[in-house]
Amino acid sequence: MTETGSALAGFLLADSRLPSGAYSHSAGLEPAVLAGLGVDGVYPYLVSRLSTVVRMEACAAVLAFRTARAIRTASPAPERGTPADAPGFAQLEAALDARTPSAAQRDASRRLGRGMLRLAATLKAADPAVALLKQTVPKPTRPVALGVTAAALGMTEGPLARLCCYDDAQSVVAAALKLLPIDPMTATGWILAAEGEINAVAESAVAARGLEDLPALSAPWMEHWAEDHTTRTRRLFVA
Repeated sequence: MTETGSALAGFLLADSRLPSGAYSHSAGLEPAVLAGLGVDGVYPYLVSRLSTVVRMEACAAVLAFRTARAIRTASPAPERGTPADAPGFAQLEAALDARTPSAAQRDASRRLGRGMLRLAATLKAADPAVALLKQTVPKPTRPVALGVTAAALGMTEGPLARLCCYDDAQSVVAAALKLLPIDPMTATGWILAAEGEINAVAESAVAARGLEDLPALSAPWMEHWAEDHTTRTRRLFVA
């Protein structure tokens, strides 16, 4: 696929209208707002997610991308193994679960991941990595499914890592516009203001060499809010 095609795939996956379920998730902002987070706290919340949750997910997406790429190279015998910097899908999922203590956050990620895998299976059904992920991990987390989808669509690691960051940031901002009295122009500026952190997280993800580099960063309040959200009966977002 050409570089133009790769860029187009990135635009596609960054589209908030993508039918993979992201429109029903607030990146944890709704429970935070219900717990008292105000307008002034949205941008700090966005940056906090980038430096914790998203730092881990961007790294996982890149590792899943490398696994998918290795599987395509090894096809039609991907079971023979992958390079040291490309862990198997089940191994990567186990590492993510170990670093995500909140069951609510794990469930939200897998809801999104299932939608992304469905998209990949629709667009690239013949891709061996997509088929293997569907067979071995039918309910993948979002970063793993995103990495595999990006590989199938011809993206490269750097754009994928930035896409992972942008998608989370725009989910926070989009939810904020529905939950709080915020000027859309101000909200757009928040994403631009976070460019430095996005670039840093993306560069860190691409620099990872294997599972030992997968971050294990805690965000206790986000985990607490996510768990509390599952008990609410009146909400706009699933998570």
